[in-house]
This record gives sequence, structure tokens and C-alpha cells, in this order.
Amino acid sequence: MTLPAPKLDDLTWDAIMAESRRRVPAESDGLWTLHAPADPGITLLELFAHLLEQRLYWLDQVPDALVVALLRLLGVDPPRPARAAATVLHLIVPTDPGAPVPVVRAGTPLSRDPLGRVVFTLDDEVAAFPLDPDGEITAVTDRDRTADLRARRGVPLLASDGGPSSARFTLPLTGELPAPGPLSLLVEVDAPAAVTPEWLPGATDGVPPPAELNWSWFRPGTDRGGAFGKVEDGTAGLRRSGVVRLHPPPGWTTRDSGLLLSTPAATFTAPPRLLRLAVNACAARHLRRHTLTGAVLAQQIEAWLKLPGQRLVLPEAADGLLDAALSLADEEWSAAPDFTFGASADRIFVVDRAEGALVFGDGLTGRVPRPDARNARADYTTGGGRAGNGGLTANWLPADDSAPAALTATSLVQASGGQDPETVPEARRRAAAALGEVTRAVTAEDFVTLARTTPGVAVARAHPAVGEHPGHPCATVPGAVTLHIVPSAPRDDLTREDFVPDPRPDPGLLCAVAARLDRARLLTSEVFVRPPDYRDVTLRVDLSGDPADRARASAAAADGLRRYLDPLIGGEDGEGWPFGEPLRPSALLRAAQRALGDLADVLAVAIGLDGDEPDESCRDVRLRAGDLPVLRAVRTRVVPAAEPGEGLT
Repeated sequence: MTLPAPKLDDLTWDAIMAESRRRVPAESDGLWTLHAPADPGITLLELFAHLLEQRLYWLDQVPDALVVALLRLLGVDPPRPARAAATVLHLIVPTDPGAPVPVVRAGTPLSRDPLGRVVFTLDDEVAAFPLDPDGEITAVTDRDRTADLRARRGVPLLASDGGPSSARFTLPLTGELPAPGPLSLLVEVDAPAAVTPEWLPGATDGVPPPAELNWSWFRPGTDRGGAFGKVEDGTAGLRRSGVVRLHPPPGWTTRDSGLLLSTPAATFTAPPRLLRLAVNACAARHLRRHTLTGAVLAQQIEAWLKLPGQRLVLPEAADGLLDAALSLADEEWSAAPDFTFGASADRIFVVDRAEGALVFGDGLTGRVPRPDARNARADYTTGGGRAGNGGLTANWLPADDSAPAALTATSLVQASGGQDPETVPEARRRAAAALGEVTRAVTAEDFVTLARTTPGVAVARAHPAVGEHPGHPCATVPGAVTLHIVPSAPRDDLTREDFVPDPRPDPGLLCAVAARLDRARLLTSEVFVRPPDYRDVTLRVDLSGDPADRARASAAAADGLRRYLDPLIGGEDGEGWPFGEPLRPSALLRAAQRALGDLADVLAVAIGLDGDEPDESCRDVRLRAGDLPVLRAVRTRVVPAAEPGEGLT
């Protein structure tokens, strides 16, 4: 049975005193005879019993400092500070025709409420180019896709066949003005949920792009054009949504409003779908930066005593302090999560978000600051928390006088990602959950879990082939593991022109998964990451009788079988056709009949593999362990219905 948790603080003051009085005669050899409260010795015993009872109470208590220390010893993050929400803003600065392009500097604060309580700060400097109010961005791939872009239907930009591909855009810029800064574009693509947009907390950098992209410019209606001087691609090669900053070369003007996006080898899993392209865009975060010097700092610092636990309260920081840095007497002090592992000489402090103060150490864990206000300077940031999360608004205004007077902004995406500070109990629960996380690749299932949770990429399925070595295909190699990866790909409409029936991982995705598994594998194991081996399948479906609508019946059978054999949504459970699962005519017949319903009766399904004609033997078609089928063609034919009793003797 389950044992109850021991209780360590159940000894009371009365029990302690009763036990002490019983021991007095023996310990004093009978010389201590007065045991009344009037006796000074009894008074001392009562005092010590009171102190001991208080100490015993601590036995069942775990202070927060101890919890934080244990978390850090376990390699788990201590309670996480508040996190700032983020969004992308479209900046608008009305100017007179012919006036220079205004520049909005990085760090400009803007607020979406009239009282300025929620302030966001721009990440980068933005050149606010003049735009035609009646114009729109045009998009051309194999044909004009402007209407699709306007309706957010998703414009397939580049191919996924490994060959060259391109797309052309025209921006609604006006005038003929030189560029004082880069073109800042929001490129929003229909990326899987596992791939976080560039501007949100948790976005992963360093993943190789799926293709080498080239951004260039041209003047519409002319042969004038060229390459941009510098490209800052926040989309990681259109793997995710992000802000792209294009630095025009000398001589470029706003008449050169055409953009050409191209790649020599389009190795995407599926053509990236563009949902929106916006000009004059910049990421902004729910924070505000402050710098404090002079009398306010000096007044507090000079009042310090050389005692532990000094505090420096920062103005406008209560309930919102995120981070800080401090300089005292030409010595730099930095923020630490806690004093647990601080040394006596460490110039560190802890941020008290609620009070908006910097708390210093006690001289043992963290140095005690001297009351010297020379060259004192505090740089700190306020904001963060869930208050920054919000919807789409068009009423953003500057929060101080540093921005252009006529500046306004509109949210292009919803502000999200803001979180309040984590409490110690929440950190304990997170640490307990982290104990069950897979961090080492030991079992076959560990390889699958680590591959599917690789940050920055979207892996839908993974199949571990234990003992499979690419260099020795005919032997089982001990210690070798080959992981076959199926990436995420759109499955909202299997009839779309950009539908990819056999999604293959791009080289960057393979590199990211391989790097993660290499860090997690056992020392003596070898790990190889490969795409699945797709086998071309041709099916022939025999229908009974004479369907009323043969074309509709053929289309329904083909759609049902395509879904049933799909590597992502196929199979009996709808989670993708199992790796190496044989193709059984009876199972395919049931799938086709489910898709047809009452349209027609299915008599038989014949299977052809790798370009062979469908076999009428009704035998199962076997696949290798890492194989997946991909349906290339479905042929339907109508055969006469058998009469009752036909063929019987």
C-alpha cells in the first residue's frame, strides 16, 4: 500500500516541556526540586522549547531560495521572467509630394491606447516610403496572382521540383525618391504551426534555408534592374513568416518598384504559399527602454549604508520591470536570476519586478554596493506580461516626441507571446514535467520523438530503421539507425495545383534533424537521416453495373484512394500510411467503396508498383521497411454485373 508522507513538525511546545520536566530529576541527580514556572530554570526551558518548536516548523518547509538552487543544480531554468509580446506594425508617415522619405528610428515607442499604458518599441529603423493609397501589390508567378493575394488564398511562389523558379511583385510606391534606408517587407507565409514566425518569442535561428533565394529589383515597363546591396531575410528562405529588409543600391528610386524573387534550385517540400506582402513593416515588442542618471540616482545611492540588502527603486518601473544594467563609480553591475551561486565579489543584483527595484546581495552571495554615486547610470526596460497580447488595431500613435509628428501605425498581425513572470510553484511543475522529456536517443521511439520536436522545422512523421546503414544496404549493421523523415505539407485540398503527393524534406530540414540527433545519440551509434523511399502506385478499380454518373464515380474513387494511401493523412487511423505496410487489394477495395457510397459497387482493385501494369492476381504487394506508396494514377472501368447464380454448377 502507499505510505503516507512523514510529518516532521508535529512536536508541540507542551510535549517538549513535558519531556523536559521528566528529565530534570535524573539529569540534576535530584538537586533540582522546584519545577514551577517561577523557577528561572523552568523559564529558560520554556524559552528554549518555544525556539525549538519554531525550528521544527521549518523542517516541513522548502523555501523558494532552496527550490531555485535545486532547479539550477538539475540544469533546469529558474523561474522565468516576464516575456514581452510581439507584433508587426505597418508604419505610415504622410509627407508632401517630393519631400524626402522620412526615417523612423529603431527604439521608437508607440502605443495602441490613448493613455499610453501599453507601449511597444520598434526593433529596427524603418524608411517609411510613400505609398499610393489606391494602389495594391501585384504578384505574378505562372500567371497573375494579384486577386489571390488580395483575398489571402495563398499564392504558391516557387516550385518544389529542384529546378529554377521565380516570382515577380510590384509595390505601390509613388514619386521618384532615393532610399534613405532599406525596404522593410512583411512576408507572411502559410507555414506549419511548429515553425514560429521570426518576430515571436521562441523563434529558432540557425536552421539552413530550404533554398537559396535571390532578391532583385526592376523598374516596371523597362529593362532597368539589378541586385540589392544587402538582404536581411527574416523568413529563413521562406520557411517561416518574417520581415525581409532589402537595402537598395545607389541610384535606386521609388520608381524602381518591382521585386523579383528567384532561386536556382527550388528544393522546398511544397511551394511556399504567400498570404500577405506588406511594405514599411517592422517588428515591435511590448517593452520600453529607459536611461536614468543624475540626482534621482544619487539621492538613493548616497543614502545607502554599508549593509546587506540595499535596494535601488527605479521610476516608472513598478509592476513592469523586465531587465536592467547599472554602472556605479565606473563599475558595471548586471542582473542575475538569484543570489544562489553568487560569490562575495560578484557585482550582481536581482530584479524585483513588482516594486520596480534592483536588490543587491549580502556580501556573501553578491557584493554589497558602496554608496558612491559617481558616474551612476541605470539602463532598464519595462513592459512584458500578458497585457501586451491583443488584437489587430489601427490606432497606434507615438508614445513620446522622438518620432515624426504625423507617424501612425497599423497592426499587421495580432500581438502575442507575452507572458507574466513564472512563480516558484509553476517552475517546480515545469521541472517535474521536464523529467519526462526525451533528451537522449536510446530507444527507437526516442529517435522519433527528438526528430519530430526539432526546433525551427516541421517534421510530421519519422520512421526509425534500426540496423539500416546506407553504405551497406544488404546487411544489418549493429549500432546504425536510419531515420526516414516525412515533413509537414499542406493537406487542406488534395486537388490544388500546388499539391505535393510525395512530400520530401528539404536539405536544411535534414541537416537540422541530423544535428539534433547527433548531439543526442549514444557514443557508439551511427545516425543517418534520409527522406522516405516513395514507390509509384497505379490502381485499376473495377465498378459493377452501369453508374449513373461515371465521371463522378471515377473522381470519388480516385479521391478516396488518394487519401487512403497519403503519407500524411492516409491509413486506417488517418495519420499517414504506415511505413512498409503492404498494399492489400481487400483494404483498398473497402477504401474505394467508402468513398463511392451509393454511387457504384466496387468489384475489385488491381495494384501496379513502380510503373508496372496493375496485377489482377489479388495478392498483397509488399513494401520495404522505409517505403511509402504514392498514388500516381487511378483507372476505373465498368464491368457487367454478375447475374445471381452465374458461374454455379
